Amino acid sequence: MKYLKKSFFYINKSQRFGLYLLFVLIVLFEIFQNFSFKKQLFELNEADKILLAEYKDKPQSNYKDSIQSFNPNDYSKDDWVKIGFSPKQADVILKYKQIVGGEFTSKEQLKKCYVIDDDKYSELEPYLLLSNQAVKNNGINSSNKSVTVYKNFNPNDLPQQGWKKLGFSTKQAEVIMKYKQIVGGKFTSKEQLRKCYVIDDDKYAEMQTYILLPSKSKQDIKLDKKQANLHIIYKRFDPNDFSVKDWKSIGFSSKQAESIIKYKKILGGRFKSKDQLRKCYMISDEKFLEMEPYLFFSEIKPIQENEVIKQKINLTEKFNPNDLTKDDWLKLGFTEKQVNTIFNYKKSLGGKFNIKTLKKCYAISEEKYKEIEPFLIFN
Repeated sequence: MKYLKKSFFYINKSQRFGLYLLFVLIVLFEIFQNFSFKKQLFELNEADKILLAEYKDKPQSNYKDSIQSFNPNDYSKDDWVKIGFSPKQADVILKYKQIVGGEFTSKEQLKKCYVIDDDKYSELEPYLLLSNQAVKNNGINSSNKSVTVYKNFNPNDLPQQGWKKLGFSTKQAEVIMKYKQIVGGKFTSKEQLRKCYVIDDDKYAEMQTYILLPSKSKQDIKLDKKQANLHIIYKRFDPNDFSVKDWKSIGFSSKQAESIIKYKKILGGRFKSKDQLRKCYMISDEKFLEMEPYLFFSEIKPIQENEVIKQKINLTEKFNPNDLTKDDWLKLGFTEKQVNTIFNYKKSLGGKFNIKTLKKCYAISEEKYKEIEPFLIFN
């Protein structure tokens, strides 16, 4: 047994030399690997540099450590970018602010902006210096002004100034007057008035007792019954892609479908949210609830990459956009599809642009507007 133990643990001179040599080789290999790794780590190739640059350019989704309490009405484009939005998203938020009257009046109103998702809103909500529900009308804080005193009124008899006296801003009053023209020049029921998208539910509840109109007209009741009795097999759809024929396929008449399309044009050529679609006066509440699970709204892209005409236009003379023909717009670098949108939008405005309405046109990107702006005249 002693012999076996001795021979098992015994290492002769040549074996010891071999072990020493193996150890030295292992150490040298590790040193070489470590040196090679560091070199690869700090010497980026061109592809790595491009990827790194793109990553740095992307907006960070979480700025919790740097966000402080703020009033979103005071925020510029750069301010929105600093708290995690891309430049395009910041542009959309600022345009949305103009659509709702030039000022956010509540957290709930800001939440409805389609580029602010639920997660981002939850992150920002504790820092927003706004009330949970609208407290301002016409730019005056309701806590510092007398409450609107209502008298019985027929909304068909109110001029634009009359709506302002009821607490609406100038822009909101303009929208209500245009909406009245869309529905045929006359409101026929409270339900129809309630559908106007600048009249929120709280404001309507405040006014409805004093409105001298029936809750629903015969036409409203007939529409509700007709839409309720239809059994439609729905598929998921974006209402912005629907033509008159598509709306008819889910139970609307030709006239109703045309009215929905006309309403979309008034909004700038696109529905941005379910709430905007719900406000369409041709869609009953019951019909909307039936459609809602199948609705989706694709991201708004004013100009698709494959639609842009790359040719640079050299403008030399001033022009009135109201005088331009379709060919003239094409010569300015717009696609045929964009030109059709511009003319439909112009028609919805009563056939004439002004400097503010032209800038809001869905088919004219901010970059394109800046290109033509120095040459615009409105006589």
